[in-house]
Amino acid sequence: MSIDINTLHSLGLAETSAPVRKRNELGQDDFLKLMVTQLTSQNPLKPQDGAEFVNQLAQFSTVTGIQQLQSSFADFAAAANNGQALMAANLVGRSALVASDKAILATNGTVQGELNIPSDASNVYIRIMDKNGTLVRTLELGQQSEGPLSFEWDGKLDDDLHFADPGLYKIKADAVIAGQTLALETHIAAPVESVTMGAAKGMEIHLDGLGRYTLGDIRAVL
Repeated sequence: MSIDINTLHSLGLAETSAPVRKRNELGQDDFLKLMVTQLTSQNPLKPQDGAEFVNQLAQFSTVTGIQQLQSSFADFAAAANNGQALMAANLVGRSALVASDKAILATNGTVQGELNIPSDASNVYIRIMDKNGTLVRTLELGQQSEGPLSFEWDGKLDDDLHFADPGLYKIKADAVIAGQTLALETHIAAPVESVTMGAAKGMEIHLDGLGRYTLGDIRAVL
């Protein structure tokens, strides 16, 4: 029984150059030599089943394809890690917008955030409380349409004369929709202090005063 080299090429079992491999690995050339030896050494009165031979070829081709796929995924993972490292370097020093009910007021700084209004509201207001739960400022945003709404607190107290001390504050937002008061989720912007690669949940960012978040938690980078 002869083996047509073109047939082997069509099955992806013949190579033009021999790849470098370890001594204990079975390459395509080794496999083909074994197959030829098997065919030339078989009993002429009981030749090997052709279907079994094709099945062996198919199995070897499948294993080779899996190895190539694993190699491709390894290259992809390496590229993804490099991309994440580059992204991490670009995040440090910028601000990220994440879901939080807390915010850090820096010296001479402001607090920026965003709300999502689920439906047209007759009034939207934000209450800001210090670490003791004391209300220090109420922002009246008035009538607002459905959709995202940005807000900013300049640090002034309710008297509009004095400024709040730097530190951690709690933010609570409500909207009056169809006569009912509805609590809204607040997204707060905070500076990215550092980035941790290879964390349990992937790449994590550490936000000033807010703690650690994953990339999926970031709503926007400012």
